[in-house]
Amino acid sequence: MIEYCGMQQTQEQPLHWDSHRTNLNLTFIFALIVAVIGIFGQNPVLFVIGIGVAIYSWLTTPKQYLIYRDALVIIYGRPRIKPYPFQEISHLEALSLPIGERLRVRMTNGKRIMLLTKDSETFRARLDEALEAFHGGQQGTDYQGSDYNEVGQRGAPQEIDAGIPDEIEPEIPNETNLGESSTENDDVPY
Repeated sequence: MIEYCGMQQTQEQPLHWDSHRTNLNLTFIFALIVAVIGIFGQNPVLFVIGIGVAIYSWLTTPKQYLIYRDALVIIYGRPRIKPYPFQEISHLEALSLPIGERLRVRMTNGKRIMLLTKDSETFRARLDEALEAFHGGQQGTDYQGSDYNEVGQRGAPQEIDAGIPDEIEPEIPNETNLGESSTENDDVPY
């Protein structure tokens, strides 16, 4: 068994995997260049900033996306591997942006994860299939398949009835108590 951040995974093969759209991490490369300039220019502040940005970029830029039967695992720069169990995933969203197609994963706690895979359509279909298989038939889960709308129903958004009546009758005070003061509330400051 392999343990990822407290979550145990067996040596099973992923159902599907894809790599990050770009293999070249420009932020990492530029940060290393800044660090080298800091060394040769004998500027320790520039060196520290360059190394800090390089480490941050290495640990936060995804390299690979793996779909297992119960989790989405994102492999960042070694040693960082982050699993996202399917019970924590709410739903998937496909985004068409001017800079390309993106897949956004919404978590049940409100967080969002942006995935930038090489083949986003196939990856989305496979991830949706894995989520459906995992949650298959379970009612009351937070998972909503990618073809659901914002209110959790298939098709166009519909108005939600919150159970509040349209007209609320105001409570009319008893006429006999109007004008009388209560001795029980005399000590309460207003």
